[in-house]
Amino acid sequence: MKQQHAHPSKVDVSYELYRELAGEICSPIDDAEMTYDLRFELYTSKLTYLFNIQEQCFRCINTGHNLDTYTKEDFLLIQDAIEITTEFIRQTIREALINSLNIAEKKAQDASRNQPHP
Repeated sequence: MKQQHAHPSKVDVSYELYRELAGEICSPIDDAEMTYDLRFELYTSKLTYLFNIQEQCFRCINTGHNLDTYTKEDFLLIQDAIEITTEFIRQTIREALINSLNIAEKKAQDASRNQPHP
């Protein structure tokens, strides 16, 4: 799947907003009451945000502009958050599959109980 990048003017997140969120970007989403679909969508959106700020951070570090903003440490933090968020997405998929298999197995057991025995 080819990743599409938006134009910088559409993706740029203010550094101040990034700094406010930086302490939370590696944390899981509070998903106790969510469906698997909603959890997947939220983590996917978070991952898109992280890819966008990673690109912005990379550009900032490598152009030498705005030296008072993104640092190499920010870049490493963002990379960690991407890896962690990707694992949360994988975990969500695994849990959804296991749940679906359990439901299918229960339905099969219920169906076999309701079958007349010869």
